[in-house]
Amino acid sequence: MRVLFLSTIYPNPAEPDKGAFNRNLVHGLARGHEVVVLAPVPWTADPPWRRTRTGGTIPACRQRDENGVVIHHPRFYYPPRALLSRRHLFYWWSVREQIGGLIRDFRPDVVLGYWVHPDGAVAVRAARLAGARAGVIVGGSDVLLLPHSARRRRHVMRVLDSADVVACVSEHLRRRVVGLGAPHHRAHVWRQGVDTTLFRPADRAEARHRLGVSETSPVLLWVGRMVPVKGLDVLLEACRRLRNRGVAFDLILAGDGPLRPSLEGTVRAGGMAGCVRFVGACAQDRLPDLYRAADVTVLPSHSEGLPNVLRESVCCGTPFVASDVGGVSEIAERPPDRLVPPGDPERLAAALIDSLGDRGSRPPRTARARSWDESADHLIELLRAGTSQ
Repeated sequence: MRVLFLSTIYPNPAEPDKGAFNRNLVHGLARGHEVVVLAPVPWTADPPWRRTRTGGTIPACRQRDENGVVIHHPRFYYPPRALLSRRHLFYWWSVREQIGGLIRDFRPDVVLGYWVHPDGAVAVRAARLAGARAGVIVGGSDVLLLPHSARRRRHVMRVLDSADVVACVSEHLRRRVVGLGAPHHRAHVWRQGVDTTLFRPADRAEARHRLGVSETSPVLLWVGRMVPVKGLDVLLEACRRLRNRGVAFDLILAGDGPLRPSLEGTVRAGGMAGCVRFVGACAQDRLPDLYRAADVTVLPSHSEGLPNVLRESVCCGTPFVASDVGGVSEIAERPPDRLVPPGDPERLAAALIDSLGDRGSRPPRTARARSWDESADHLIELLRAGTSQ
């Protein structure tokens, strides 16, 4: 099968750590199939006037080889923070020449988009031009949050109704897309993989030693992008309450984003600089030690699909405390995992106290994760089954 994969959430020269899970999926697919990736780079991340170290400009459309997979990186031009419901039109205008060439030369059997809008909308349009089937992967916010805008909701519903296969990363999302208009027989639960060579149990003391973390200190870990939906204000308020109750802990915040300066200010103002550590965005190969070093991973998000962070955490043997949103309950093992209502710092603080309290007596958290190769094989099965619908 020849698969053309479209996503703006993919590692690129300007953002090399972005969307590593999509790269893992692509390389899983490429074991037995021909795959080409079209991963547009937003012009805001890679402005056309930026110059290389040698003084030349960066070409508007890059092409590179990644372990035998050809990756195209055209620039994606759009007005920032404006005309969001028309984002698919700007996307199409930015990549139309590359798509035309790929339809002619690569002749895909399937065009697969990650994220319903705008990527999925462009994938469906390209598939129709190519006479190929259209597949869309639903990740979470694309059907949980984007439809809050009436204009964008119409485009989301149109993509879900017209795609041949809609692959949802949780049962919760499958129900959601059916409610938004996806035909029941085209909407499937598809579990993403985990890099099982990286995310696996290992010695906690050694992980703490490498990170410079005390062997005896209770450690909380948060991983993600510092944006409002992740509920970091709730987490810091819960941690303030822990400290006021005399609960010892160290909180590691692994990630970056627009909220980081204000969060650092909150930590300083609350007198928590000694127990909250900002380590910035981490490459995939640094994350396993963070998970292993932690006593609990915490994710107080207001909205989620099925978070990679929690799946990676449990594969490393570390339980979680998380908001009971999206598909999180589908992977919770209670105990030792704990679920709390979103936006409730008191309930979050209580759950963290309980989790830290049993850290010395609880059995190891175990999980059998699907590898990316297995996940890719399942996706191919869904795409092939969609040919007969």
